[in-house]
Amino acid sequence: MSLLLRHCHLVVDGNREFLDGGLLIEDGRIKEVFPQSDRIRQIDEGCEETDLGHLLVMPGFFDTHTHGCAGISFDSADEKGMDDVAYRFYLDGTTSFLASLSYDLDVKGYERQLRMLDRYESPYARFQGIHMEGPFLSKKHLGMGDPERFLSPDIEMVHSFLSASDKIRQMTIAYELDGAKKVGLLLHEKGIKVMCGHSDALLKDLDENVDGFTHLFNAMRGLHHRDITLVNCAFMNKWQVELIADGNHVDRNVLRLVLDHIDRDRIMVVTDSGIARGLPDGEYEFLSKMCTKKGTTFISHDGHFAGSVVSINDELKVLYELGAKYTDLLMYSSYNAFRFYGLDKRFGTLEKGKFADIVIMDDDLNIKDVLIGGERK
Repeated sequence: MSLLLRHCHLVVDGNREFLDGGLLIEDGRIKEVFPQSDRIRQIDEGCEETDLGHLLVMPGFFDTHTHGCAGISFDSADEKGMDDVAYRFYLDGTTSFLASLSYDLDVKGYERQLRMLDRYESPYARFQGIHMEGPFLSKKHLGMGDPERFLSPDIEMVHSFLSASDKIRQMTIAYELDGAKKVGLLLHEKGIKVMCGHSDALLKDLDENVDGFTHLFNAMRGLHHRDITLVNCAFMNKWQVELIADGNHVDRNVLRLVLDHIDRDRIMVVTDSGIARGLPDGEYEFLSKMCTKKGTTFISHDGHFAGSVVSINDELKVLYELGAKYTDLLMYSSYNAFRFYGLDKRFGTLEKGKFADIVIMDDDLNIKDVLIGGERK
């Protein structure tokens, strides 16, 4: 069965929008994209048609840094819990995600969850792999962390992680630690992205194996006029950066600075969401600490952000209010991440041959429908 979406405001890629376009989907992939609905050629009668009334159509979002939602953490989830999270992500327009394992796990905990995730296949939002946020992190930038869980880089430990799963796609490391460069080299050779985060690193600590920076500004040394910190490095436009754009983790004025001065193809919007996303305001335990969820914030009783409680869609609304265009939002929420992980031949734009993972929204970015492989889940 084919599906034809007529009268769409198509955001095709980072440069093209069709204000009155059409999208033909067949066997889960995009078969054709039409600049104007009135130029659509005759389609076979067996095709299902939907008139979207000029709703906005964009590629589905890819969240590369999230720890879960709705009371479920990837640190402890079983396959049923993974399904629940993947379904909730799908409803939010997140059609692909990496499952982030946190620095609250010990080595056995990492290995247990890596083995579970290695065999997991999602029936909803596409599970694209694993992000390990730890354990080789700096005790100077704990965030919510227990310093006893922050370990020195250990090659043999990394080999044990790699033996537990072939789905590790990214590891966050404090690159100033002794032995970090050896770990970075090993990961690079395995095709795993090396991200600096929870780190006191300076430019002099980095090498050619570093791919980018985890949740820019958060849990790292700040901008400085002489010490070239990770924040300084981000503005050199040589590395990829994660950005939590909820307006809380990074002030809106600083978000505007990022949009103005960091190349748009280097920004990946992530949620860093955890168990409180999708739950009512209240008190919850996260990473072994009590935290308070209130509105769009989730803060531990000792004053640290405990990840976000928002979706990628919520963050795009913030960036749109700051002046980002729809084509920019496509780059931040989808294409940049798919390109970074080598998946852009199949996802990230509305082009012929790519999977029909799409989000349908109104002009204010309120989600109206989500399709994965051209179907509702």
